[in-house]
Amino acid sequence: ETPQQAHLALTKSVSDASPNVGDQITFTVTLTNAGPDAATGVQVTDLLRAGLTFVSATPSQGTYPSATGLWTDGTVSTGTPQTMAITATVASPSTLTNTATITGSDQFDPDTANNSASATETPEQADLALTKSVSDASPNVGDQITFTVTLTNAGPATATGVQVTDLLPAGLTFVSATPGQGTY
Repeated sequence: ETPQQAHLALTKSVSDASPNVGDQITFTVTLTNAGPDAATGVQVTDLLRAGLTFVSATPSQGTYPSATGLWTDGTVSTGTPQTMAITATVASPSTLTNTATITGSDQFDPDTANNSASATETPEQADLALTKSVSDASPNVGDQITFTVTLTNAGPATATGVQVTDLLPAGLTFVSATPGQGTY
């Protein structure tokens, strides 16, 4: 008697390890079988953590309902890796680690040390602050005054796509603007 064996292994990667909150990222899980036999009844659990909002999943075979996070892969032959791409929206500024684990197979796996894999995403964070001053707080009608708006970033990351709205109220007539960068 020679019991069947299937040496299954997982790897996992993320498309962007430093996304912004609101970005979509894709986790890719790769499932391999080093044999010697084909693996049947293979299942992988990969449930997204709170802070990641499910968008879609594309398994190379089998099914993946996001509510349970159970990828029912079926049969995994030797030499033919199976993959699953899970796309999610980053909804939290917290660092999150997403883990996939082989949770089922009909065959004995002689080495379970590589039956789990993780990928971590750490959203970029910027601490933006605005200050505003006026050149003359008590002007006469007809005087020109200058408002100075200062935008700072205490980091730790560089802020991108920044927009500041500063619309003059009624009673003031626009003369000119000189932004340090960008347009007004």
